[in-house]
Amino acid sequence: VHSSQFMEFAEVENHDDFHTCEDGYIHTQDQRGAYIVYDVALEDLKELENQLLLVASQYIEKDKSNVTCGKSSGSNILEWAHAFVDRFAVLFDLWTCETALLEKKCQLLDVYFEAYQHALDPEERFALAQAITDIMHKRPRFDLELEYFVNTYKDECICLQLHLQLLRDIVNQQIDVQREYIHKIWRKGQKGGINEFGLPYNVITKQLISLNTSCRTSKNIYLLEFHPSLGLVCSIPKALECIYQEFYSICRPRTASRAIKLEKQVLQLVLDEWLTMEKPEFFYSSQIQKDLFAEVLIEDPVLMQEIALSLLEVGADQERKEGKERQFFILDSFSMLLELITLRHRLIEVATESAQLASLYKAFAVEAGFGEFHLHLRPVHFETALHKEKADLMPPMFITSLLEDDSCVDRYIPSSLPLSIQEIDSHLGKFSFRTRDGVMQLLCPSGIKNMQLILACQVVQKNALLAAVQQAFFCYLVQFTHSLDIKVSNTLLLQLHY
Repeated sequence: VHSSQFMEFAEVENHDDFHTCEDGYIHTQDQRGAYIVYDVALEDLKELENQLLLVASQYIEKDKSNVTCGKSSGSNILEWAHAFVDRFAVLFDLWTCETALLEKKCQLLDVYFEAYQHALDPEERFALAQAITDIMHKRPRFDLELEYFVNTYKDECICLQLHLQLLRDIVNQQIDVQREYIHKIWRKGQKGGINEFGLPYNVITKQLISLNTSCRTSKNIYLLEFHPSLGLVCSIPKALECIYQEFYSICRPRTASRAIKLEKQVLQLVLDEWLTMEKPEFFYSSQIQKDLFAEVLIEDPVLMQEIALSLLEVGADQERKEGKERQFFILDSFSMLLELITLRHRLIEVATESAQLASLYKAFAVEAGFGEFHLHLRPVHFETALHKEKADLMPPMFITSLLEDDSCVDRYIPSSLPLSIQEIDSHLGKFSFRTRDGVMQLLCPSGIKNMQLILACQVVQKNALLAAVQQAFFCYLVQFTHSLDIKVSNTLLLQLHY
């Protein structure tokens, strides 16, 4: 049911209900301030109690394997009744483990709920609500082959904790980036007028508040501070589930405990990669970092607004336009500027993926017996090629026979990763988004076409690298078909980026 439709239901009486947390206990109050408990919560509690009793009974009965029954029917009646098993200790352990699990789930839910309160897009809100619901109904994956359930709960809590650390760091970093962006927009103050239409609202930095009453899960925010981009957090659980399913299909754990340990390893690797991840521009040369990745000009909306207005002034000085012609000229100018910004964004995205794939390609090449130069192989120019006897013979069947042959390929290792267009044409690869003049040179039909060509070359290179990496990765799939252990090599785990 849509949220606006939900508010229209006359029979719904809990519109203004709220909850508070005191000493770790959650209290729900209605609009009059009376403490209440929902009937659904009581039903869930009853169902949870039944599940815990079943789990406790199952592990109490596992003591039956140590019972040896004699010929007399009543000789070992106490053993068969498990009278020596401390049922209170089992229930206490079960209750303690379940409480710890619920606390971890609450902490994780608080972060998703904070992102939900920032989200404005209906689809993102629905996706976040679904993620919250899935976490609420997630239960431990008990392995009935184990002697006890404590390790199962421990591993599940570790998985939730790793998920929480990853999500919290992503949300905090996104809030910092958004605050920096908003400060960049309103650094000269808010003057009002039509020129400020469409810009995000300024943040009044007076009073910090916490959206959570239980515990602070992310950064404190200011009153009326909203970051709609946090709605994209809904894609994180989908990505984690997709990665886990990929490794599950490869490793094929036979028991629930191994499946939990596999998920724990995957989450730990994702967290480590996130915390130690380098910026994508570091893979490329300093010149490319300045010309493509620099955010001094192209990421500043105020400066881009000035460039757009200057573009209109230049067009107006060159040719007088009135009526519809002027409107079409303004529309074409702004469309060209938006196209250029979009092309740069897509080029950065594809270049980042190419850099990650290039590192995987080098790792697979080293394992296959090739050097790092294998990624940068290029044909030798005809002017510098050496004469070779018996060139009309059939080429070798395997590329391994060319490992020591330098006459066909040029083996070089650049100091940094170049863009794809720079390996083909050195002239088209010269562009700059760092200076005003460089952007103005690209704001023309020929400049847009050149950027489209640069992007197309980079996409082709990325797809070629992806095909090569997937082909090499197939060897690991064959290997893991015969070996079902959950221990995965470091090169295989690098696939987590994709």
